[in-house]
Formats: sequence, structure tokens, C-alpha cells
Amino acid sequence: MSWTAPASFAQTPDAAKPAETTPVAEPVKPAVDAAALEAGEKIAEEGREAYRSGRYADAIALFEKAFALSSKPAYLYNIARAKEKMADYDTATKYLDKYLDAYKRQNGGADPQNAADVKNLIRDFKQRAFEALPEVTINSVPPGAQVYLGATDGLMSEGGNDKGALIGSTPVTTHMKPGTYQMTVQLINHVDHRAELQVPQSGKLSLAIAMKIKQTRSGLAIWCNIQGAQVAVDGKVVAVTPYNGVLPMQPGAHQVTLTRVGYRTADQQVTLSEDKLTTVRLNLKPSSGPPASWRSFTGWPLMILGGLAIGGGYVAKTFADQEYAGSPLFLQREKLQNYGYYSGGAAVGLGLGLIIWDWTRSGTNSDDLVPGPYLDDGVEEKALPPPESTP
Repeated sequence: MSWTAPASFAQTPDAAKPAETTPVAEPVKPAVDAAALEAGEKIAEEGREAYRSGRYADAIALFEKAFALSSKPAYLYNIARAKEKMADYDTATKYLDKYLDAYKRQNGGADPQNAADVKNLIRDFKQRAFEALPEVTINSVPPGAQVYLGATDGLMSEGGNDKGALIGSTPVTTHMKPGTYQMTVQLINHVDHRAELQVPQSGKLSLAIAMKIKQTRSGLAIWCNIQGAQVAVDGKVVAVTPYNGVLPMQPGAHQVTLTRVGYRTADQQVTLSEDKLTTVRLNLKPSSGPPASWRSFTGWPLMILGGLAIGGGYVAKTFADQEYAGSPLFLQREKLQNYGYYSGGAAVGLGLGLIIWDWTRSGTNSDDLVPGPYLDDGVEEKALPPPESTP
């Protein structure tokens, strides 16, 4: 007894003719009497005629009835193709899987000759089933937010605590099964947006979500020794020194830069913490050294005169040793020597001190200084005071 596939509709081969003696290890195909086979084939022919006429629902019902009589796998394949015509790709995929399983059971685990084609068809049906689902587009302002769905198959997550699966970053477009989903949209420095997502039975759904900026109480305070310096945070000028207020900022890393003409630029990388006030102290230094003052103008002549005095003392001592050794004039020349050494040394020391003082003094104009005590460079963090209550 052998089965042949209906050539006019399904190209799927039916079960191969069983061997005269079936090995015990292989499944045995259920015995079907000839009357049932004939009745099943007659009904299947009616199903093929209904399919050719475009009556796919009738064709499916007839193939199901034929399969119930004869268990021929080809009828399952034919049902799948009729489901394809009705755009019911999910059900068509299931019937193709049933076809492969039924054929294997009836043929000792062997695949049908068209197994590869059937598997490709299954992949195609799954893709078409996905594309046939309602199209959902989710966007956010600003874009780049991550979208999570915490429900599948129309079931809500318990308590809405589970964010679910990440489906992409906005703007994102996908296809989804109709139903109710718990949606969570997250964007850094913004409040999480949580809402139910109602996917319709068909058509397209487009959402635009306005993300709210997360309100934080992180603050930045600036101190600088120079008045009129521009304060830039992350490249944007936000204040001019002296600035006694608090700049509201987002937590995280920021670059603070202070600039003023005639002074070297000062930079500080700072990380702000939530509910913390961070104070940055920066001292600006002149871009060039101070001009020479009376200190240098006085110091250099004193050093020259002191050097001459020391030299004169030495000459007086040498001349006295040569000409007046042992005479009363020797003591007089010795006193001149000592006067030259002492006065010259004092003049050189005073002159050198004035020059060093002039070199090391600050070139900062006193009119540019911020009133108040001098503070060292540094970063200080402390807790912000509680916000004032509003009536």
C-alpha cells in the first residue's frame, strides 16, 4: 500500500511505502484501511478544488477532515499553504512543523525530500508573521533613550517592577503583537518614563515622549583671587568673578576654566555629586613677570658702589703693606680698609636684597584682587542645605 501526493496542489511527497518487514526499533505507521484512505483522498481532492477556487477556509476544513481519516502528512502541508494565503503565518508555521514531525514518525525518523525547502519556508513565514504585526514607532525628546518592554503576549508584569527586554534606543521602530505592555523609557539625567503601551490589532502606532529633566540639587561655587575673570563650565561662560552664588549643575564630571586678559588661564576638572555643594578655588597668575621698580633701580647702584668700596679697601690694605708697614700711617690705611669692607659689604647685601625682592614680588595689580583673605587652590565638597519650603 503506497500513498502519493496530490500533484495538482501540494508538491510535498507523502510517506514512503513501508517495507515488508519493519524493524522493531522503528516506529510503525498506524494501520489505515483502504476505505479510509480512499475516503480521505476524495475529501482531499475537494479541498484542492476549494483551494484553487480561493475558498481557503473551506480547503483547510476539508484537509483537516482528510487527515483525520488517513493521517497523510501531505494534508498538513496543504493546510499550511492555505493558511499562508489567508496571511495567517503563525498558524502556517505550526502546520509545517506538524508536517515534518508526522513524516518522521511514519518513516522511521527520516526527513522528507523537501525538508530543506520546508525549513526555508518556515523561516520565511516567521519573518512575514513578524512584519504582519502592527508597526510601533517610539520616539523621545531628546532622542537616544532606551526603551524596555516589561510584558509579552499582552500580559502586564507584576507590580510593573520589571523593566523587561530592551528593544532599542529612540527613535525605534518594531512590530509587536496586539496587547498591553508595560513600557519603561530611560535617558541619562532624565526621569524614567513609565506607561502602559496599548498595541492595536492592526495598523501603525507612533508615540512621541517628552522626557523630563531630572531635578537635582548639585551645586557649584567658584572662588578666584582676581576680579573680572570669566568662569566657563564645559566651555560655556556662566559667571564673572567675584561670584557669590551657587551654579545649579547636573551631577558628573565638569571642566571649570577661569580666564582674564593679562593672566594665565586656570583649569580644574571636578566631579559633582548629587545633593552636594562643590566649591572650586583657583588663583590666577600674571601672564608675564612684574616690571622693574625702584627696588631694582636702587639695588643695582648699591651693589656697584659696594663692590667699589670693597675693592677700595683691598687696594688701601695692599698699598699700606707696601709703603707704610710699621709706620703711623699704616693704622690709618688699615681703618680705611675696614671701612671699605664693611660699607661695601653692607651696600652689596642691601642692593642684592632689593633686586631679589623686585624679582620675586607678585605682578598682580592690587586693584584686580578680590577683597578678603587669600585662599589656596583646591576643591571642597559639603552637603547642600535643605531646600526652602514654598507655601
